[in-house]
This record gives sequence, structure tokens and C-alpha cells, in this order.
Amino acid sequence: MGIIKPKILVIIFLFLSHLLAMAQEMEFEENSDGIVLLENGEPRYFYRTSPVDTVSPFARTNYIHPLYGLGGEILTEDFPMDHPHHHGIFWAWHQLYAKGKRIADPWLNQGIKWKIRETETEVNNSEAILSSQVLWLLEATSEAVIREDLQISFDRIGENIFSLNFRIKLTALVEGIAIGGSEDAKGYGGFSARLKLPEDVMFSSVKGEVEPMNLPVQAGPWVNISGHFDPSSNESSAIVIMGDPENLPSYQGWILRSASSMQNLAFPGKNPVPIEKGESLSFRNQLLIHRSLSKTEIAQFYRQFKKVQ
Repeated sequence: MGIIKPKILVIIFLFLSHLLAMAQEMEFEENSDGIVLLENGEPRYFYRTSPVDTVSPFARTNYIHPLYGLGGEILTEDFPMDHPHHHGIFWAWHQLYAKGKRIADPWLNQGIKWKIRETETEVNNSEAILSSQVLWLLEATSEAVIREDLQISFDRIGENIFSLNFRIKLTALVEGIAIGGSEDAKGYGGFSARLKLPEDVMFSSVKGEVEPMNLPVQAGPWVNISGHFDPSSNESSAIVIMGDPENLPSYQGWILRSASSMQNLAFPGKNPVPIEKGESLSFRNQLLIHRSLSKTEIAQFYRQFKKVQ
């Protein structure tokens, strides 16, 4: 028997996803806290539009938690004791400047708040799309300094795989906007995932196994995080985080942690990058939740991700 090429496997995945879509029923449900995506009655993710706790200094909006796995297990953590400013799937930076002055630390929820201005949802075949417009407001004056346009697309690819695609655009509303990461050699900041990591967690990428380090790791454009995420199952599963390093300003690498922290595709590092008034900074990320994709298959999915602009 001949070997099936990876490209053919992806085509088969897409064909099967089309057949699967006929049997899938997806809908969004909204309440006072946020929006949940349901697939055949089972939750896939929850997008928070109101703070979960108005007393906590780390409460915020505009992130995903919970994100659910293939067996319904919760994959993310919110307000973990070791880092209560971590929130499921989120994106933030330590440094925020406006009008030439440092005004906030969004990573720590200091000096800034996020107001969900409007949301829209759409279900189309196997894809469910949530769009949100978010204002970044100064905590002291409620002045809007950044408008964020967010799109999250859920795609059921196969029985044991689905994806979440993120499009994030930050538009400067005032002069002198700049964002920057942590002011150390790690330079973390940007798209992040606070996951409930299993004890047997492993990291791999283009060249094979990846060992988390204190400083950013140059592991390529995607990282596969695998282990027994579902305690009720003997099967291992995995989460792939993809990014587009070639189009990120001052990309630093991957901040990876095997316990008690987040995973981060870090940019722009400790030196802030400016966003001129009326101009935008845009970036894309994808999550693949799966059970059995090989390195070659993930690489093919990444090539598909890169083709979409």
C-alpha cells in the first residue's frame, strides 16, 4: 500500500468536514456575562463580555474562558492563584503609551479597562463566527485610546479536530500610542494561552520536541502541546498554537512553561512599537484542538493558515 501524501490527507479532512457539517448544529447563546458557542448542544468556548468579578483588580473582559476540549473537558484557567491576571485565551502587553506618556499596564489590568462596544455572531455551514468591537479605555478618565476589532472563527474540521482562528486589529484613536512587552530579557506579551497543563505535558514543533526555557525559544511558527488534558479519558490530546512570526513587529519567540504559567508568542519585546493615530496593528493566530495529528499534518494545516490573509 502506498503512502498518502500530507496534502491529500488535508483534502480528505476538508471533505469529511463538509460531510460532518451536515450533521452539526451550531448556535451562539448570549447572556449578561458573555457569549457561548454550542455545537450539538455542547459548549465549545465562552467569550467574556462582562467582568466575572467587579471587585477583583484583575477582572476584565474580552477573552475566552472556558475553552473546551474534544471530550468536553475545560482546557483553560481563569484567575489562577499563581498569576491571577491570566485569563484563558487572552492577548495583552505590559506597556501602553498614549500621547507620549506611559498610561497603563494592560497585562496586569492596571490603568486600563475594556468595553465591549458591540458583538455579532454568524453560523455558516461548519463555521461559526463571532465578531467584537472593543474600546480600550483609560481607567481614570474613560477616554478611548485604542479600538480593537476581533474576529473568532470556529471550524469543525473532523470528528477529532476543530480550529479557532483569531483576527485582531488594534487601531490608535489618539496620538502617541505604543505597546510593548515585559521590560526584561523575556519580553513577553501578545497572544497567550493559560492552559490546564497535565503532568505529562510535552511540547513539539517543526523540528521535533521543544524544551521550555526561561527565555524565548525559537521553535518556529507553531507549537503542539500534548498530554492527558482530559482526566476522564485514557487518550491523550493536544492543542496547537499557531502564529505568523514573519508579520509580527519585533517578534521574540515562544515563552513556554510546563506548569503554573501561560504560553505566549511574544512580541514586540521590551521596546514598544508605535501605532500612529488612525493606523492599525493587526495579527492572526490559530488554535487546533486535536487527538492524533502528526507533525507533517500540522505543518500542512499551518500552510493553509498562512494562505488566508
